Amino acid sequence: MTYSEAVFTLLANYMTIFVNPHRLLKSSPFKTHRQSATAHTELRRYLEEMKEQKEAELRQRKTATSKKRESILELLVQAGLPAEDGSPAILKPNQVLGNMWVFLLAGHETNANTLTFIILLLACHPIAQRAMQADLDRILGDTPPEQWTYDAYYNPLMNSRVGAVINEALRLFTVVPVIPKYVPPTGPEVSITVDGHVHLLPRDTVAFVNTSATHHHPKYWPRLESSEDTTTSRKNRSKRPFSVSDFDPERWVKVTDGTSNKDGFLSPIPGSFIPFSEGSRTCLGYRFALVELCASVAVLFKSLSVKLLVRGEEGGNSPEQSFPDTWEKARDSAELALSEGVKFDMSLRVVRDVPVGFETRG
Repeated sequence: MTYSEAVFTLLANYMTIFVNPHRLLKSSPFKTHRQSATAHTELRRYLEEMKEQKEAELRQRKTATSKKRESILELLVQAGLPAEDGSPAILKPNQVLGNMWVFLLAGHETNANTLTFIILLLACHPIAQRAMQADLDRILGDTPPEQWTYDAYYNPLMNSRVGAVINEALRLFTVVPVIPKYVPPTGPEVSITVDGHVHLLPRDTVAFVNTSATHHHPKYWPRLESSEDTTTSRKNRSKRPFSVSDFDPERWVKVTDGTSNKDGFLSPIPGSFIPFSEGSRTCLGYRFALVELCASVAVLFKSLSVKLLVRGEEGGNSPEQSFPDTWEKARDSAELALSEGVKFDMSLRVVRDVPVGFETRG
């Protein structure tokens, strides 16, 4: 199997792999079980090769005078090597591989699903898509992707409609809809502040933070006047809380109440926007996830546009699929798919088909 095939097979059958012993899967009469076992073995080999290659690079770097920024992979591999003073490694070899797998699994699955939601939302909102592309053109100009750098472009992009689209998609389709919290049985009580009042949570308290409800709460996320035409806006407001109708990236860039950062971009009330949790338990990979999403959206939509497919149009004549007759029906179908057709499976993902097509920007 190739690396991508191994990752795809594991993600598609992760529960089978987690629950069943590896030996049982290898000898199972079911093809999917045997494929899962093969993918597990192959991916472990790929991770071991990555680890060994990085170890060799680190040894060579010790003799070099130039210093290079450390990546997450380098930090993990370094933790599995003995220190220069002879002290033992912090992590055992299997622990290094396990952490590599966690970062791969968490980043790949969640960002892939978030990017899917972004593509579908923009297909349903062509005006928002064109506004975002205008910001891409303004910020990136004619600079080719291979010359884009984090220092030069990340902050400008994330404080534009690119960041607005990403944040709005994360608001509507948060990666983890419920975040568990726990007050340890030993140690101090934990205090929380709600509407200016301090409340003490006793030891051994278990709480579940409903991120989906928080991200749709009208107190923190009121429906704004959309940049789309009045008829569509009125229709969208009547459909709330459907996520497609509630999608409004402009709320992030048109801030009038003083809740913005120095670049004029919305700074949500603490606790009201928590796609990566918040505070000391914030997701370790949140920055990497945002950079990856920003780069993916920029590369895709700098040169391409996405649209909902309608019967009779190019790409909308596949005999295997039925296509709506009009764009409005395609939009309604997508709206249902992104509401009733979304489920939680390691992260939120859409399980209903939404036919879309990409075309080169003119």
